[in-house]
Amino acid sequence: MKRPIKLLILIIMSLSVYFIYQSTKESTVQILSLGDGLSKGINSYTIVDYSHLNYYEDYLKSKNKKVKVISDYSREDLTIHELLEEIKTNNTLKRDLMESHKLFITIGYNDLLYKMSLEEDISIPKLNNIVDEINTEYKELLEEIKKYYKNEIIIVGYPKSNKDDYYINLGIRKLNRILNNNTFINTYNLLNNRNKYFSNPNSYYPNRLGYERIYEEIKKLGKN
Repeated sequence: MKRPIKLLILIIMSLSVYFIYQSTKESTVQILSLGDGLSKGINSYTIVDYSHLNYYEDYLKSKNKKVKVISDYSREDLTIHELLEEIKTNNTLKRDLMESHKLFITIGYNDLLYKMSLEEDISIPKLNNIVDEINTEYKELLEEIKKYYKNEIIIVGYPKSNKDDYYINLGIRKLNRILNNNTFINTYNLLNNRNKYFSNPNSYYPNRLGYERIYEEIKKLGKN
């Protein structure tokens, strides 16, 4: 076989592989999850279980859609600053942001608890200062994310604490307010039935029913 013919066949095969790859890539719904343990799907017994993202994935698959879920960047102790630095320095994460169709974020609770722990005597003015600091960091995080991700951002808020602590729960409500500047799922009252949605009464993390309840609110958005 002459060299030009071999070259032509090679080009045709390469183009075929490329177009098949592009077709598969474009037909796959890529879901990216960023944040802390609630984002990762940790359950009432602090192990990774079936989360709202798994239910959402099942729903999309029932619509005959191919789905890819990426939750590699979520971890239990993650803070806003750490996530921001990860985005700035991790080129793989930047690429995943650019290629994702859906982005779910749950972040800020670790920041709230840590900053509150630094205060000997917490008060409403001190709490307001803490929330203001978190708000500044959160806005910076969103600005960085939007450099690479251009679709809808779905923020999942925080449920009421299992601790009967006035300032922690006030802090969570204030935190949820500043998080609520994109599409927002407010879980504070949504998961208020602790006997139903938390298998372990001392846990901050919900059970499968709790995550399913979050998914039901996501499904109501009607933007699948």
